[in-house]
Formats: sequence, structure tokens, C-alpha cells
Amino acid sequence: MAVINFRKIIRCFLFLCALWIFSMPLFAQGVPENDARVWNVKIEGNQTFDDRVVKSVISNEAPSLLNKLKFWKRVGMHLSEMEIRRDVIRIERFYQRRGFNDVLVTYRIEEQNKEWRKMIFFEIVENSPIRISRVQNRIMASPKDSVLVANNDNFKSVMRKLPYRENRRFEPVTEQEAIGNLVDALKNLGYAYAASEINSTVDTTSKSAEVEIINYPGPRTRFDSVIVEGETTIAKRYIVRETGLQKGDLYSEADLRDAQREVFNHHLLRFAIISIPEQEIDTTLNVLVRVQETPLRAVELKFGVGNITRIEGWEDSYKLFRGQATWTHRNVRGKGERFSISGHASAIEQRLSSNYQFPYLFNTKSSIIFSPFLQHKLEPSYEITRGGMTNSFVYQYSQHLTGTISYEFTLNNESSQSSQVDLPDSILSYNVSSLNLNGYYANNLREGRRGSSIQPSWELSGLFGQATYSFQQAGVDARKFTQLTDNIVFAKRINFSGIYFARQDSLPADIRVYNGGTNSVRGWNRLELGPKRPIFEDGEFSRYVPTGGRATFSFNAEFRFQLHHVIRRLGLAAFLDGGQVWRKIDSITNNIQYGVGGGIRYQSPIGPIRIDVAYKLNPTDEDLRIYQGQDYGSAWNRWGLHFSIGQAF
Repeated sequence: MAVINFRKIIRCFLFLCALWIFSMPLFAQGVPENDARVWNVKIEGNQTFDDRVVKSVISNEAPSLLNKLKFWKRVGMHLSEMEIRRDVIRIERFYQRRGFNDVLVTYRIEEQNKEWRKMIFFEIVENSPIRISRVQNRIMASPKDSVLVANNDNFKSVMRKLPYRENRRFEPVTEQEAIGNLVDALKNLGYAYAASEINSTVDTTSKSAEVEIINYPGPRTRFDSVIVEGETTIAKRYIVRETGLQKGDLYSEADLRDAQREVFNHHLLRFAIISIPEQEIDTTLNVLVRVQETPLRAVELKFGVGNITRIEGWEDSYKLFRGQATWTHRNVRGKGERFSISGHASAIEQRLSSNYQFPYLFNTKSSIIFSPFLQHKLEPSYEITRGGMTNSFVYQYSQHLTGTISYEFTLNNESSQSSQVDLPDSILSYNVSSLNLNGYYANNLREGRRGSSIQPSWELSGLFGQATYSFQQAGVDARKFTQLTDNIVFAKRINFSGIYFARQDSLPADIRVYNGGTNSVRGWNRLELGPKRPIFEDGEFSRYVPTGGRATFSFNAEFRFQLHHVIRRLGLAAFLDGGQVWRKIDSITNNIQYGVGGGIRYQSPIGPIRIDVAYKLNPTDEDLRIYQGQDYGSAWNRWGLHFSIGQAF
């Protein structure tokens, strides 16, 4: 009876789907149009501002390179001289708001290699700008307040950064931003009713401007009452506590923003907004907090597919599916504490856990979480059942920086998956007692399109004498996202983890480090990069299984392309991954293995559905299932296929 290779069928099906998607445009039928199209846009004469800056303020734009390659149909904007003349006005206003009051802008249209392809030239004559001849600063307050404001370091820093300096170009467009920065600086000093204005006198004949900056601090204010509206099950005092605002504290705009963020992020509140109600101008200030609570109890069900690499035939099709169910109570004891029970099941892992969170320890930024759990995992080389408790202290210093200290104690029972597989150093019952320190810092991170993040970690096991094994491990994960164009993002990540100290010579399989898989080096399947050992069944070679090591490194470089203009919500990716696992940290060499590939992304309501195909550039004999010169593998051993929801990183 023939054996159906389910893995090959899936790969062939996905390849045919991709081929069909990319071939659709080749068969598109259209009627040629005779109207002219914008094929290119050029800016001439601009000395102060870059081409990209000027082009960002106009409507006409050239088609992208990808669209220009669509030779089977016309691309580009319909040429409209009315719209071009509007662009001339847009450029003139752009320059005038930046001090060039005599700017002149003209245009011309030239034909390209085809009659319908047109190039638009915008020619700019900037002329001399208006420059600042004098700047005067005034603080309209009592002598005491004037001295306090003038000597404040933050206020002085804001004043130094203002775009008003003698002999600098006078730019009216910066006025509102400058006023906003001045008012914020005054409000952070406690002047809740502060106001600022910037007056200017411009002489267009002499090309000069005089600027007067006037600040009105008003009375210095302190917080008084915090009024809460909209609560139903949680006491007002807990919402007031969550704001972090104390009666008698000096008013601060920054503190008010922090309070808004803290209350809005509370798990019991669906909606929260903090405002200053209408009241008499005085030295005390009331604050209003409006909230709307989420349901006290909720059930969440999740379902997905994956684990393609674990499927050998139709009888294993159940291994594709995974699910999770969670029940949550958000207001335990009426104090805004959260309790949840969660069950997760897949072919790789089954886990039952609960979670009790105290959202306020000693301030709004601190919380503590108790998490008992039971877990069963089936990895390529071993099976483990573990249970224990994790206690975590979380401190969110700011929206960009978070630190976590946790202590975990577990009982572990680890064994091989098959009675015919002899792994003596991985058949163990042992305890783990670890102190973990983790940090997370994000810099201008925006939805995986720009910004960067770094996440260091440090694990100290056996400090309190309760662990069977004593070891110390450190790691770091760093990511950076660069938006090259509106539709292209270059994403990069490096990851390192190493056990740099261990009291015992041999460590259990579940403690060692691994690499490879959907979210790491994608040429390899889950945890299969690095050292392996042969497994024999009935005296014959069966397969290789990963043994892990004490150090691992990996990197990812990925270009992400959005193709919404071709097919809505569709995206593509091209990537290069690399990494290695070493048996010991002092045996690290440059024997990095690489995988290259591409993938399809579809932006669904539950997140990007991702299919990646990767090719091993430099596999080992173990990767190809070659044992003592004899090939037990196939061409598919060079490939990795990954299906998941969410980006790789």
C-alpha cells in the first residue's frame, strides 16, 4: 500500500497557489486608454529643501518602479493641468510659510518615449528669505515667578531650541509648535493656566523681522480633588489610586499624561479619559476621570493551524490544529485584581495555567503576578512534563521601558519520546529554582514599521539551594525596523543566549538552548538547527534529533513589501536568516548556517497570516539526513515551510 506524503502535498498546493496569484495580472484584459499619464516628476531650482520634501507637499507623483514594470497596462496619474497649477500654489505656500515670501514657481510638461507618458518639471526660484533681526523675551508674572521660570533648566532648554535666533530665517509655520512647547514647559512647572504668544513685525522691503516672545504663567497650581464618573463595580478610590495623582502635589502636564496612560491601561477599564473640568482660575485644581468598565468576566477562545513539520501522513492531520481557551475575572475582591485560567493544546504542547495579578503594589507602575502551571511538551528529542509556580514583579517605568524580576520553581520529569531511543542524560527528574531578570526598551517603535527595541535577560538558577542543577544564563534580543518607502520596510533582528556557568558537566535537554523554526532561522524546523545525534531503531538508522547546546546566536534580515495596490491586504517578504548552536560557550566559532527565502503575508482581522518558504544554503550532513555517507533524506530536507499568524519578529 502506497504511503501518502502529506507534507509534500501541502508544499505543492501552496506553490501552485502562489503561482496562480502572481500570474493573475498577466492575463488581465484592458482597453488601452488614450489620455496622458504622469510618468515622472522633477523638481528644479530648490536649494534649501530636498526633492523628497518638496514632492511630499504636491499631489502629482510618479508611479513606483513596480508599477512601471507592469507593461501590460498603463499606470500613473491622469495628467491634469488644473492639478499641476494647484501644485504650483502648494509649493509657493510651502516656501512662504518658511520665510521665502518672494518665491516664484513655474512648470512645464515634456513628452517621454511614448506620447502618453509625460514628465512634469516644477522650477523654483527661491529668492532671498526674510531673516530675524531682533528677538525679545518677556515673562508676564511676579518677580518671584519670573525668576523661577527663567532659571528652570527645562524652560531654558525649550527657549534654546526655539527657531527664533538673530540672523536665522523667519518661518511663520513654526509659530504654533513653538507656542505649544512653551506652554507645556510652563505647565510642567505647575502653571496650569499658562499661555504664550509670539508677535512678529515683518519688513518685506528689508527682508527682516522682529520677534517678541511673551509668556503668561498665571497662578502656580496644585492638585486638589480627583472626581470619578462612570464606575459601576470598582470603588472610586482604586481608580483615583491608579492615577497616581496626590492632593497637594504641584500640577504637571506630564503627570496628567502619565495618569491618563495608567488608568487607560488598567485591565478592568474599556475606556478612560482624564480632563480638567471648567472651574475658577485658582491655586488649586480639580481633575475629572471618566471611565467605562469592561465586563467583569469573559471567555476567550482561540483556534489556529500549524506544526506542518510534524505531519508524516493523513493519520497525523490532527497535529495541524491548536487551540486555547481562557476564562478571566477582572475584579477579584472588588479591588481591580485579575484572575484567569487558561488551557492550551497542540501537538507540541499542552498547558494548563492560572494567573493572579495585583495591578498596584506600591505605585501605579508596579504590579505582581502569581502563576501556577502544568505543562507537557513533545520536542524532537525529548518529552517533558513539568509543573510549578512563577512569581513576577513588573515595573513599567515608562511606556518605553519595562523591567521584570521573577522567581520560578518547577518540578520536571524528562524522558525520551521512544523506548527504543537511548538518551541517558535526558531521562531525569529534577527541580529548577531560578531568579530571572528581564528588561524591555522600545525607541519610537511603531507597529513593526519603524523604531527599535532591545530585550536583555539574565537567569540565575540554584541561588537558594533548591535546584538540582545550578547554572547562569544571559541573553539579548535586539530589533530595528526601517521604513524605506510607504510600502517597504527593512526589518532586522539579532539574538544571543548562552549558559556561561554551570556547576554540572551535563544539563537536561530542556535547560539547554536551541534554535531554528518559524520565528528564528527559517531554513530549519522547530529547534533543529545545530548539533544532532543519530537515532537507531531495531539496529537501523532512523533519524537525527537535536541535542541543543550552551550557546546560540541568530540574525534575521527581512524586506517586507505591501502590495495593497495590487491585491488588497496582500504583502510579500524576502529574508536572509542565519544562526548556530554550540555545545559549549567557549567553543563558539564562525560556522554560521544560513537560510534564504520568501513569503506571503495576508493582513487578516486577527493579524497577518504568514507563509514562509526557506532554503538552507549550507546544510550539514545531519540536516540532509546523511549518515556515514549514505543518503537517507530527500530534496525536501533543504527546505523549510512555515505557516503562522503574526510576523516572524
